[in-house]
Amino acid sequence: MPTTGISLIHEQTEAMRLPRFLWVPFELGRPFGAPNEPSFQRRVLRAALDLLDRSDGPVVLEDFPDDAPATDEEVVWTCPVSFGPGPVEESDPVAAVRAEIGQLAAWAELSPAPALNSSMSLDELVVFLGAAAAGEDTAGYTGDQPAVEALRLAADDLRTWYLHAVARQPGAATTAERMTWFWEQTALGRLLGELAARLLASPDPLTRLFADRGLVPRDHWAIVPERRSAELPESPTPTGTSDD
Repeated sequence: MPTTGISLIHEQTEAMRLPRFLWVPFELGRPFGAPNEPSFQRRVLRAALDLLDRSDGPVVLEDFPDDAPATDEEVVWTCPVSFGPGPVEESDPVAAVRAEIGQLAAWAELSPAPALNSSMSLDELVVFLGAAAAGEDTAGYTGDQPAVEALRLAADDLRTWYLHAVARQPGAATTAERMTWFWEQTALGRLLGELAARLLASPDPLTRLFADRGLVPRDHWAIVPERRSAELPESPTPTGTSDD
């Protein structure tokens, strides 16, 4: 059966090599653009369905040409927790992240936090990522898991916890605003940037692939120190994928 879909993250969809997908330049959580814009949303849907008529595969990844319409909401969002750079961050990024978690904890406790995917506590996750970013031995943290998978789960858990905590604060913010806050104003964002730079130098191609496409979003690559192009493996066609 022919299939089609809509993607919000170009690099991940490209790596998966799916038969037909439409990439849209909208914020996460809004695959059809702005709310209350039915005409625009129908255009997006038609563009995705039109891919079913394409026969120039096996892989078709089409870019939607337009940005989402502007909304009437003009809300300036500012996180009430200030994470200005401090002297501790230069010498001890782990301590800086721990301090941030302490400041965010009161917000996070206002509603149940999402379950962690990793078996480690928040503090253990911070220490693990700090050790990996510093090039230290992390075998004691990964157990039987592949190192890349353990790092992915740790980074996802901490990022999810941060975004959960900041979403509890008063006022409105778009997903893009929260993501900009996370990647550009927090010590954890900077630590993940340091980790990405470290992993890009790995001899393992899958580790470099994760660092290049799965750790720091493209819009925030500026936080990765001395980012360089990595020699990446080609992504295999997923098993069972049909060209029909």
